[in-house]
Amino acid sequence: MAADENWWVADATRPILVFQEVQMGIDPAVLACIDATAAEFASLQELLQRWIEHANAETWQGQAAAEADAIWAALCFHVTERGGLAGDFIGRGADRWPANPQAVSDSAVETWAGYAEAVGHPMLRARLHHLVWEARKSFPHARKAIEDYTEAVPRFLGMADRSAGRCRASDCLCFAYDLAVRLSVRDLELTTKQAMISFVSELLDDSQEAAPGLVLEILRKLVGRHASDAAVQALLSRATGIHGGDVPVVAELLQLRIAGTQDPQERTALQRQIVEALLTEAERFTGFVRVDRLNAAATAARDYGLEDLFDDARVRMQAIAPDQLGMESFRFELPLRRDEIEDYSQRVLGQAQTLGQAFSALASLPAPCGTRQAAQEHARRLASEGLLSSFIPSIRINAAGPVPVAEARVRTAADDESEWHVTAMVITSVYVHHLLETVGDRFDPTTAQLAQLFTADPIITGIRATKLARAFRYYWSGEYDAAFTIALPRIEGILRETLRYHRIPIVQPPRGDSRGRVTLLATLIDRATDAGMHADWQAFLRLLLVDSDGGLNLRNSELHDLSDTETAPQTVALVLLAALHVTAHAHQAAAPASGI
Repeated sequence: MAADENWWVADATRPILVFQEVQMGIDPAVLACIDATAAEFASLQELLQRWIEHANAETWQGQAAAEADAIWAALCFHVTERGGLAGDFIGRGADRWPANPQAVSDSAVETWAGYAEAVGHPMLRARLHHLVWEARKSFPHARKAIEDYTEAVPRFLGMADRSAGRCRASDCLCFAYDLAVRLSVRDLELTTKQAMISFVSELLDDSQEAAPGLVLEILRKLVGRHASDAAVQALLSRATGIHGGDVPVVAELLQLRIAGTQDPQERTALQRQIVEALLTEAERFTGFVRVDRLNAAATAARDYGLEDLFDDARVRMQAIAPDQLGMESFRFELPLRRDEIEDYSQRVLGQAQTLGQAFSALASLPAPCGTRQAAQEHARRLASEGLLSSFIPSIRINAAGPVPVAEARVRTAADDESEWHVTAMVITSVYVHHLLETVGDRFDPTTAQLAQLFTADPIITGIRATKLARAFRYYWSGEYDAAFTIALPRIEGILRETLRYHRIPIVQPPRGDSRGRVTLLATLIDRATDAGMHADWQAFLRLLLVDSDGGLNLRNSELHDLSDTETAPQTVALVLLAALHVTAHAHQAAAPASGI
């Protein structure tokens, strides 16, 4: 570079590279190779793969090798969600190429600028100009990028592979439009807008090969800044008629039309059209898919304030019987040897000479859900194995509705941790059931004896202790539903009174139109560690009683009668163990020298 060439302009924060209209850093062999490679390509990924093969096969040295690597790096940049470019080229030398174009070396940017003026394919020219703009904010290169992206459209539309060509043409138009909008270049934005309108019109004219995805992609961008434009609205109306049989597409097209209308009556009519289309589509399906479609209709009707359609969707949804959902249950068996269970029972209860000592041993067991550290290690192991299931969206459904309880989402590490905890609880429940049966057989206490043992005034009154005692007696007599139903509320009551005793707030005073209330079980469990409970036992109570995302959620399923399955004795055993643990905490607070 000559000393008198004005390549740098001073700036208050950093230098801005200003490129003159010269070609430099151009090796004829490299240029010929990239032009031959880019003669016709269906995607930048395909072009990159071709270039990797050529670059690895050639024996370029020195400056030519550096230019080849700069081209390689340029093809590794991709458009981010915010419209910028980010790279992932590792590089063939010791130093990794930066992901941020602004951190790329001046020599590499100069190479991009030189090849941007020399290569033949307009999209490749556009990408190189685009990179120079992102790297050094050189406005002339931004304009050239927009112009070259637009020039590439007819070339892609003429490809033998029409589908791939139209996809790349759409990409070019979107790149050009986004760049023009970001730069506030009004003339280029309008030019690109007109090209996009013409492109969509041609897509809609093609009766042989519909492309609703491309139509929507272009129209979304146009509506973002030109929602009320007559030509855009005409395209939306036409597309709605052409793709009338594709309800998801029609629904989005109608939403785009809503964005461009200011007439309240027209807006309401379009909203009703969306919900009615969703309801009509739901009639085509059965099982959970039908529930999903009706749920989408109900959600849209609720958001639009269409009460009649909201009720219609909900009535249709709740008319589906749980056995019509098309779901299948599966079971698995855990091989547990009887002698192992007996040995475990002996180790836990072998030294217990009294009922109180036996209950103390049970209340002192490690939390049945295991430790958080073990659960996290399990989640990390699953993540390292790259299981496909972690990338597939899933959803939980309340079969009593039937209704989805949340939006579909992919599994997270927290989901894997919860699953590990619950599996540990299920396995441990077998051992806990045997321990409780052993206690019942060995001591066979009466209700009065149990009540006396459980009482811990002022936290556990005689009445509360008697109710809990009855739960244990029902359990030992095989009345598991009765034991389950009686024990569950006692856990909440004992936790509440324990927090009260520790002077931890459990009441919420009235505020505005809301009534004053007493803190519910989920919040009581969240505050349990403030009263000295171990975090692992807190996690166990949450998963066992109130966690509707990944836990057993027993309190809600029982009190709201959401389960039609038989109550397993092992499940009741976990509930009674939870009751013993919170009772032991109450005794430690109220009467340290007595009780459990």
